[in-house]
Amino acid sequence: MISTSSDVAFVVSPDGVIHDISVGAESFTPDILEHWNGARLQDLVTEDSRHKIQELLVQADGGGTPHWREVNHLMPDGSEFPVRYSAVRTGPENHIVLLGRDLRSVSRLQDRLVKAQLALEQDYERFRQIETRYRVLFETSTEALVVMDAESGRIVDANPTAATMLGRPARELTNAVFEQEFSDSSHREIVATLASVRATGQATDLTVRSRDGRTVYDLNCVLFRAATETYVLCRLNRQQAATASGIAIEEALDTLFHHTPDAVVITDRAGNIQQCNEAFLSMADVAVADTLSGVSLSQFLGRPGVDLNVMLTNAQEHGKLTCYSTNLRSTFGSTTPVEISTTHLPGRDKRGFGFILRDVSRLEAGRGSTQPVSPESVEHIMELVGTAPLKELVRSTTDVVERMCIETALQLTGNNRASAAEMLGLSRQSLYVKLRKFGLIGQSDKVEE
Repeated sequence: MISTSSDVAFVVSPDGVIHDISVGAESFTPDILEHWNGARLQDLVTEDSRHKIQELLVQADGGGTPHWREVNHLMPDGSEFPVRYSAVRTGPENHIVLLGRDLRSVSRLQDRLVKAQLALEQDYERFRQIETRYRVLFETSTEALVVMDAESGRIVDANPTAATMLGRPARELTNAVFEQEFSDSSHREIVATLASVRATGQATDLTVRSRDGRTVYDLNCVLFRAATETYVLCRLNRQQAATASGIAIEEALDTLFHHTPDAVVITDRAGNIQQCNEAFLSMADVAVADTLSGVSLSQFLGRPGVDLNVMLTNAQEHGKLTCYSTNLRSTFGSTTPVEISTTHLPGRDKRGFGFILRDVSRLEAGRGSTQPVSPESVEHIMELVGTAPLKELVRSTTDVVERMCIETALQLTGNNRASAAEMLGLSRQSLYVKLRKFGLIGQSDKVEE
């Protein structure tokens, strides 16, 4: 019964000499029993446990209530292992029975727990050091830094430099919507850039303006992951301050671009649309401006193969082209007569060309089919009256007008006969006939047919 209720049990005399041993655990090997039998129990434990054995013996000999004591046994090889004992007096010879529980498994668990706790404390200390270094660098950096949640677009953290640059305390910037800290004209670009950063993971640069529009910033956005969350690190650098007049002009041009009744389109060098205003969207019957990004402007012109090429060529050569007449075709097929002014836009960004399209349908209706005739032409016709029949006078006048139109078309198209024929609504064969008729064929011999 004693062996089943404990891992080890001793029968000892009041002075602590072991008379009998009973083992209920396999962890106590025969060599241990041989070493312990007949020895004094106090000699089998470490020095700091001897007084605990003495207390157990005294308590049991006096008939007191049993209490548990944890002692460490000392092995011949110098190792130690813990056992928990309780002692009771029994028998006529006043022998004392010590019941023990082997605590080595508990000790191993405690050791593992202690090591785990130490590892946690070391990791915690390391994280504290990293956090401290991060906060020092973040707070003392002369570069404006903003950490933003990638999904919501709200500011998570901003350093003092960023707070000063944006004109608000750091605590007020926390949880604010990032793009709302800049001018209205920058909102769309910021939202599009952040969406691109989230989709591609690539760092992106753009230029934005402060709320009042007086300061221009270079904004760099970098996506990074922290545990299960994704964030965007935004670096702000202030560009050189512009003059007050320059700021006013830029603000006025921005307002003009968005609110002018004339359609305005910015394209790249190939004539692909990059930006357009609301007037162009209305004229072309397009609902969303983003759907036009990268679309060729020629798709909306009356003569797709000619008009854009003529305008780009002349604007590239002369810097601008004014009042080019054609038709604008909407996405639903309706046409509107327009006059287009084109300007070449050189610069570092290499944007290409700017177009201003003016609806002249009312002017066309009021103008009718008549065209102003110069005084010299009227005087010349009057001089011919009486010298030739009316039929010949009309034919001569028609030839003059026809020749002028052909020469103008050839000039606009850079002597490209195919484009000139399409512009005039003629077949190439008919144009060649008229070129020979007016002696203009020599001027276009070098043009590729």
